[in-house]
Amino acid sequence: MNQILYISEGKTAGPLPIKTVARFFAIAIIIFGFAFIGQSAYAMFYGDEYNSVEMDNTIPEITFAQDGNNATITVHHNKGIKIIKYWWNNEDYEVETGNSQTDVILSDLPIPSGINTLNVSATDDNGKEANESHEYSYDGIAIDLSVVDNTYMKIVASDVNGMSYMTYRWNNDADVTVYPDEEGAMSIEASPEIPSGLNTLYITAVNAENITLNKKQEIKGNKKPQISLYQIDEDLFVTITDEEGLAEVTQQLNVDAPETIEVEKGQKVLNYQYHIGKENITVTITATDIEGISKTVRAYTTS
Repeated sequence: MNQILYISEGKTAGPLPIKTVARFFAIAIIIFGFAFIGQSAYAMFYGDEYNSVEMDNTIPEITFAQDGNNATITVHHNKGIKIIKYWWNNEDYEVETGNSQTDVILSDLPIPSGINTLNVSATDDNGKEANESHEYSYDGIAIDLSVVDNTYMKIVASDVNGMSYMTYRWNNDADVTVYPDEEGAMSIEASPEIPSGLNTLYITAVNAENITLNKKQEIKGNKKPQISLYQIDEDLFVTITDEEGLAEVTQQLNVDAPETIEVEKGQKVLNYQYHIGKENITVTITATDIEGISKTVRAYTTS
């Protein structure tokens, strides 16, 4: 039996035309290409910038060395070094310029006696800073001298292995022996008064291992101002002399505020008279010379 099938004239599902598929893939490839190019460009620009920032974070490298009783500081960097500061313990710092060099060496820095810490701060041309510290031990016995208040000589003999004793003397005087405060102490100190005029100080320091170090030092001692005063009836007569020359003189009555007595700077002799009346008073006179050395005298007057 013959049948007639219904045929619709509408579009039916089926494979896409070849041109459509080709066009789709072409567009996809173009989009992928632009994305790849953009990613590569981002990596080129921003990636280099990231690496640059990372390099900028590098700081100077500080290393230390010791040659005998001298320290050496070496600062290395891949950028120019602007400035280097260094200081022992808590003392004031010294400054050295790096002049934009990539390697700077500071050598022959004397190590103080005993055990000390050397602190270093290095800054590059971009302001990046590095800080390092290193502990040094002085090798052997050391004798350090310093003048205190223009009057006393501070003597410090030290050894990290311990000190046994120390002797000192002025000129041809007898030796004075000083022992450490406790057994095994690394240092011994003494502060004798400096005689006036030119003097020679002789020091012998002996450590715990019986090793001896001798030192001789010439020192000029400045004599303190000389103050003399006497009373005649109701008047006080004062004479002040100084070999170097006077700088300032003050006078105080009882607990009143001190008053300045007129004197020319460098004047070596000063005489003045003060009327005290019939009262009993306490007079305090202080004279300071141009070297900063002072002397104070206190006297009691009688009516």
